[in-house]
Amino acid sequence: MAGSAPRYAVSTVTAGPARIHVRSAGEGPKLVLLPGMGRPSSDLDALAAILVGAGHRVILPEQRGIGGSTGPLERHTLHDLARDVGAVIEAEQAAPATIIAHAFGNRVARCLAADRPELVERVVLLSASGKVQPTPEIAEAIKLAQGPDTPPDLRRKAAKAAWFSGDNDPTPWLSGWSQEVIKASLAAAAATETAHWWTAGKAKVLIVQGLDDVSAPPGNGQLIKEEVGARATLVNLPGVGHALALENPRKVADAVLGWLKTA
Repeated sequence: MAGSAPRYAVSTVTAGPARIHVRSAGEGPKLVLLPGMGRPSSDLDALAAILVGAGHRVILPEQRGIGGSTGPLERHTLHDLARDVGAVIEAEQAAPATIIAHAFGNRVARCLAADRPELVERVVLLSASGKVQPTPEIAEAIKLAQGPDTPPDLRRKAAKAAWFSGDNDPTPWLSGWSQEVIKASLAAAAATETAHWWTAGKAKVLIVQGLDDVSAPPGNGQLIKEEVGARATLVNLPGVGHALALENPRKVADAVLGWLKTA
């Protein structure tokens, strides 16, 4: 399903008080990949391998508090997290960049597009949340799946219900969550004016929604497309849920690569 694993070069980028660990691989047009809240960039490795195989260079920064990335996790906003990514784009000479961001990562991407439009030309939003909320049952499943004290059998059941479609394997998301980063990310979003970043400045936007996503229901994609207007393209993918880049990276890559040819 995915391409062979590329060999990554590793670097550290200084972004104010933060030090951002970055992996990069491939040659060609540059794509910056951002994972979801409290998750490592390795969530996007299968997608990245396909994009490298298609002739792109991928750049994967880790969030503050994940892996080798460090920086303050208190009293900051999405603007601070966006500056981290902006510093990576500048260090990699990737401007104007295309950012492919999953879940909470797409909030950071949209904030950077609004704050520094000269750095961001296109934004791909994978599994965008927003105004259509999950049911109380799914919200509880998310809490259990992320919680550090949830018993393994219950965690697997909850992760499957919250994030994965059909028979797709939830194993990759049974571990690897940073509780500290989740808490900090939620606080950063709450401390940031939503209207400023919501429509991604002037960047072109691709919204990729899994039709089986019950965590960020696909109605969010349609609403964001309507709010962004003519700059936005919406692609709905059957057979995948919230963890779409893990569930079927080929399907996601095809949607992204097809859009990049015309955007």
